[in-house]
Amino acid sequence: MSQNIQSHRKPPLRVIVVGMGVRSMIYSSVALTNPELLQIVGVVDVDPKRREYARLTFGLDDEQCFCTVEELVSVPKYADAVINGTMDRLHVSTSLPILRHGYDMLLEKPFALNEQEAQTLLQCVRETGRTVMVCHVLRYAPFYQRIKQVLNSGEIGHVINIHMAAQVNYFHESVSFVRGKYASAEICGSGMLLTKCSHDLDLMAWLMGDNYPQRIASVGSMYQFVPHHAPQNAGTHCLNNCPVERDCPYSARRLYIENPQRWADNVWYDSNCAPPETDEQKESLLRQADNPYSRCVYRCETDIVDHQSVLLHFKDGATGTFSMTGGASVSARSIHIIGTKGELYGTFESGRFTISHIAPGAPTGRVQHMVDISASQEGCHHGGGDREVVLDFIAHLRGEPTSPGKTLLEDSVNGHRIVFLAEKSRLAQGAIQNW
Repeated sequence: MSQNIQSHRKPPLRVIVVGMGVRSMIYSSVALTNPELLQIVGVVDVDPKRREYARLTFGLDDEQCFCTVEELVSVPKYADAVINGTMDRLHVSTSLPILRHGYDMLLEKPFALNEQEAQTLLQCVRETGRTVMVCHVLRYAPFYQRIKQVLNSGEIGHVINIHMAAQVNYFHESVSFVRGKYASAEICGSGMLLTKCSHDLDLMAWLMGDNYPQRIASVGSMYQFVPHHAPQNAGTHCLNNCPVERDCPYSARRLYIENPQRWADNVWYDSNCAPPETDEQKESLLRQADNPYSRCVYRCETDIVDHQSVLLHFKDGATGTFSMTGGASVSARSIHIIGTKGELYGTFESGRFTISHIAPGAPTGRVQHMVDISASQEGCHHGGGDREVVLDFIAHLRGEPTSPGKTLLEDSVNGHRIVFLAEKSRLAQGAIQNW
């Protein structure tokens, strides 16, 4: 972990934020909690409201606020680095001119939409000598860091099989991947596996180290959020023409007004307005015919999958599986690794995993112990990884010690490539793809 960045003798890293979305704001908040480490000195966003928000939040001057990347690179370089939190389809096209202008970069995942984009970005990094770190924040969570230590120690022997699963809860699924901007590859530029689960497949690639996959296959589809699964007599709009709205678990009123869980904030933010102060204001906004967040989830014509499975065969003969299921009752990430000396099973949300060793002399034939690092993650989204990746980025640019999971672009390619090949397989009806 990058907790050693405490030297007040060095000036704070001066950073420009490109794309002032929700993720960028999370990373930029380190400048508010630790101004001795990070200073936001500019913003680039096509939306004037978001530019103004950044200007007021970070005390920027008008000349530090830009509409486009082209405007930013038209002025002399005046900061150390950039946080790039643009939409997925813009990551490479915005990164290239910024890197060529001399800025290092913390880049939101997915860093590219396909193999060609990934190679283009890698080539630019090599030509410019700039640093790009990818926001694979889960590598920084204590849960996965500890699992990596266990594997490196050889405690459970050589990995035979690694299985990982991601459940996306119904609330997050409906907000982001059915009604929201990530529901269409045409809008966001990527599908569900790349947008949501590049975290997980990056983790698998990182945990397996130099043991790269040789063959990959994948299947998946849109199963739940389709018209024939809609309740009988359901309308097209929750609050305007749906007689069964009160009985539907995906009612916009239920999810965003009566039970406003964490993801409800995205509704107002993506509607380009401040969070409404009253329930009446929220309902008025949701009743607007063009508000995507009150469409019937079964009639959104979403073109990405809501469940997908991936099968991998690694070069040493080990196997791996990953499954993603959207619309689950609760969000969860689980991991089960079986080795030649034992196995490991746990869930990220609990912050605990159990190690079971082969022990013929034991009454049950095994010896178990639990590893509990929940206290290190309690109350922290992504296990504290959102903050830690920023601190590690600062440490790297300062030449200070960094995390063993440091997410430099060159070290983050394999997880993305697994996704690219898995999607190619899915579109080819599960045909095996060679690495």
